[in-house]
Amino acid sequence: MKPVDANLRKKADETDVKTEIYRLPEEEKTSELYSVSIGGQALPARYCRVSAMPYNTVWPGRQRPIDQTEEAAFVNFRTDGPAELEIIAGEDLRCGPFTEKTEITLRPLSSGVRAEISGNKASLKLPGPGYYTFEPDGFHNALHIFADGPETKKYEEDGAAATYRFERGVFSPGLIELRSGESLYIGEDAVVYGSVIVRDAQNVRIFGTGVIDNSLVRREDANCLDPGTLKIIRCKNVAVEGITFRDSSAWTATVIQSDNVGFDRVKLIGMWRYNSDGIDLVNSRNCTITNSFLRNFDDVVVLKGLKQYDTRNVENIYVARCTLWCDWGRALEIGAETCADEYRNIIFEDCDIIHGDCILMDLQNGDRASVHGVIFSRIRCEYTSRQLRPVYQSDMNAPYDGKSEEGLFVPLLFKAHLYCGLWSNDMLYGENRDVLLEDIEILTDGKVPVPAIVLEGATPANRTFDITVRNLTFNGKKLSSNDVPVSVGNFAEPPVIV
Repeated sequence: MKPVDANLRKKADETDVKTEIYRLPEEEKTSELYSVSIGGQALPARYCRVSAMPYNTVWPGRQRPIDQTEEAAFVNFRTDGPAELEIIAGEDLRCGPFTEKTEITLRPLSSGVRAEISGNKASLKLPGPGYYTFEPDGFHNALHIFADGPETKKYEEDGAAATYRFERGVFSPGLIELRSGESLYIGEDAVVYGSVIVRDAQNVRIFGTGVIDNSLVRREDANCLDPGTLKIIRCKNVAVEGITFRDSSAWTATVIQSDNVGFDRVKLIGMWRYNSDGIDLVNSRNCTITNSFLRNFDDVVVLKGLKQYDTRNVENIYVARCTLWCDWGRALEIGAETCADEYRNIIFEDCDIIHGDCILMDLQNGDRASVHGVIFSRIRCEYTSRQLRPVYQSDMNAPYDGKSEEGLFVPLLFKAHLYCGLWSNDMLYGENRDVLLEDIEILTDGKVPVPAIVLEGATPANRTFDITVRNLTFNGKKLSSNDVPVSVGNFAEPPVIV
């Protein structure tokens, strides 16, 4: 038998691709930034607000000013193969209509996706399911593209048996509290305004491809834990799958003193308010964050130890195949609060940090913890010369001025340090040791130099040491120890760069 031509097989496979659009409830606001279609079908662009600038302060007792934010958009759909999108710029787009001079960047850069412009229309072909951003002339007014895979189709079948079901429409239930054995399902064409809490429970599932929106919840005090969008406290075996979280009033999803909590295929978008962290794992063990997209104002994935929960360590944490956008702070962070005896067996791997602010990866050890057994592996770190400089807002009447200092701002690649400061509670120093950074890729637009690594200790007994950097590349070129700017402070050892 004559073998089938590979090109014919490829063409047949693409013809058989099934794409399903997630419908937007009629009551929900759409974004006017973009008109989007997929396979000739209109794909509604959903509205959200994001931070427009890295301007932050300790919570001043009121909401962040709206003039520090901007509109962005996101689209949701399901596909089991390549997907072709057409995007037309709306009148409200900051960069204006597309032209041949419009510089469009598709992230993550590792996807290899490019856009073709014809008139005021951009066309692009996604290789398959995944989470992408479409950025014309810089990061402002980005379009976030959430292309789920076919496995999320099963959520609809499982949803029929869920304890709480929200399908087809807009709902405002306020606070939803889940108990042991219960589940919450949010359908693809549902938006639920409120918060979810799971306390002293086990075997709980929160799933679906709809939206939980926290925008109607008002923050009343400086406590970053309250109210937030999702809190999981002293629980075991909790699965959070597929959901899109939007506009959290404080930390978005917080896991406290819990075991076996997993986040998979979740999307975090529209976080612009003060302290709207991504996923905070607090004194918890055996937790995973996988296959997800997180864009947050403040830190993105954070491993914390808080004083009121510090009888438990932070250990056995796995974060993989995530796309991260940090508008302020750190993308992958341990700390700043590290009230625990140990942090250990922690792996961050195969992630794309598509935008970073202060520091992309760090160990900010502000309390007593011994932090060790930490691996950052296959992390692709994207840098752009358009990056704005982070500014601390000491005067609430002063406008943002990120250009007050000359030169490019280049966020640190990695920092590990020990200190007692604003967020410390133990007022004791810990240690940082046995940390591996391997196969780290730095990807730039050609205008950014190699970012720095900073290591600092605290006392002769409280050191930062045994840090290894293996196979660090810059735009595809392997770097030697002479190529990397490294700052080593007191009571710290230089990293081994090989």
